[in-house]
Amino acid sequence: MASNTFPCEDSMTASDTTVTNKKGAPEPGFDKTAQRILNLFFVLNSSPEPLTTEQIVLDSDLGYGSGNIDSDKRKFRRDREKLLERGITIKEVRAAGAQETEESAWTIDREHTFAAGGLITADDADILLDAIDQTLATGSAAFATPLADIRSKIAYLTGASTAEEPPARRLPAVDAVWSAFAERCALRFLYQNGHGEQKERTVCVYGMFEHEGVAYFCGLDNATDEIRTFRCDRIVRAWRPSKAYSIPADFNLNDRLFFEFDFADCKPVMATFSFAPQAQADMVSGLTRGRGELTHTEEGWTWTVGVRDLNAAASFCMEHAMDGMRPVAPDALKLAWNHLIERTVHEHARA
Repeated sequence: MASNTFPCEDSMTASDTTVTNKKGAPEPGFDKTAQRILNLFFVLNSSPEPLTTEQIVLDSDLGYGSGNIDSDKRKFRRDREKLLERGITIKEVRAAGAQETEESAWTIDREHTFAAGGLITADDADILLDAIDQTLATGSAAFATPLADIRSKIAYLTGASTAEEPPARRLPAVDAVWSAFAERCALRFLYQNGHGEQKERTVCVYGMFEHEGVAYFCGLDNATDEIRTFRCDRIVRAWRPSKAYSIPADFNLNDRLFFEFDFADCKPVMATFSFAPQAQADMVSGLTRGRGELTHTEEGWTWTVGVRDLNAAASFCMEHAMDGMRPVAPDALKLAWNHLIERTVHEHARA
């Protein structure tokens, strides 16, 4: 299967070719064809949907978009041939009943794309296959795609049977995030938030995790200069990683495990909740997941934590009302809580 990691621009080796600067003098440069092929490979491998010919040949970030569409189409055809020489098959996709004159779309033919062999022993392969099968059987979303790719490579290289291969959901966006994380190169992508709004982001990925079957990643968002959390399945499109970075030594992924109220394009506000005095310490600790500040007095428990979405925070509090959880501050949080109660009572009366 296609590899899950790709070199970022900062890690590419300069070729023997040269480019000229603005003054016309030759200076060392990267092989533009190699860059374009790598960009094409990455964007097709990471896209959740096939990309049309127009989307590809008009994209200057990929290395096309010269203004001469016929020339760019020829480049695209040659680039597909170059990738095929390296064992990477790009296949054409047409909708059922589409006419020959309709625009084509393109994607990685994963079934016929393989890596070179001779990397591990047969005994190593058996151990790895068993471990991967057990992991895939759990239905993990965050790492199912790269693990399935690794399994296919191992089975192909060693001649092992693939008949019992556990099914895995293919999540191309996870490939993109994982590649950027593995290479420690910033990922630029088009992201759609919960309101359906799309915006380009560039993130230095610090870690990945999974919650209720959905893959997430967090890292430094260049737009806000803050560490933010994103859903992999909301990535509409990703470009090949660039600009190498380092993960701060004090970063701890456990500190970033999120709540429903963490997702909103706004600054967090400090919200305070209370728990009944009789609430058990292990229950409160598990519910708050080590986030924020948790204090205990004779009057009960108090939890203060940063919240981006007050409505989601009120909903979270309502879900745990049976555990004695109540909103304390700010007033906007209590107002959202009261609205939830009013709506629940109204809907119950209608029923």
